[in-house]
Amino acid sequence: MKSSVPFLLRGTIPVLASVFLSHGAQSQTLNGIRIGEELPPASSVGAKPIARVAAGPHEEIRWKLPDGNRLALATDPERGKIVYAEEKWGGRPHGRPADFPGFTYGETTLADIRAHAENGGFAFAERLIDDKPDGVRLFNAYEVEGTPGLVVTFVTKMSRQDAKRLQDKKERIDINRSARLESIILADAGYLDSIWGEQKLKGKAYKPIRWGSTQERASAELPRAQ
Repeated sequence: MKSSVPFLLRGTIPVLASVFLSHGAQSQTLNGIRIGEELPPASSVGAKPIARVAAGPHEEIRWKLPDGNRLALATDPERGKIVYAEEKWGGRPHGRPADFPGFTYGETTLADIRAHAENGGFAFAERLIDDKPDGVRLFNAYEVEGTPGLVVTFVTKMSRQDAKRLQDKKERIDINRSARLESIILADAGYLDSIWGEQKLKGKAYKPIRWGSTQERASAELPRAQ
């Protein structure tokens, strides 16, 4: 599951790296799935699995959900516990609301994510970007505040047209505004190290993200009455 950076985008890595490293409770689940739990029955997911594929020593199971979104889970073969969960927006309006409070697939920008987290997160050096024919995907990861060993990764997509403009440097493209939320990954930190490598890019202002909306965060930070 490791990926190499395509030659087409090697020249943009410094730009992308600067985006990651510069400025910068509700249930922590995806579609009701919690990391560390046993694999749920198909009835609780709301659909039957459409594929089972090998993911190194692990098995990845994939579903197409009723709202058109895609769900993928990977389990630890020894313990049988879930170590990886990813929900990807299927493009339908009903599937837009994301499980992370206040975020919306196809609308929430990388700038919105960074503003909520108050930093740019960190990136796995081997999973910085994913170049596909339909666009370029960026991976911003955060440890989840108050839950050691749990990492949430927000995958945002920049259109092929904007990626080409960025490469050509003919027009000014704000990656933070162009890239929009496409999927959310919730996973065990050790599992991510095993598939994406242990080397990470992390800015000085980095801190874990709080799982909750901006309003919830503001309420939690208000001084309590004496």
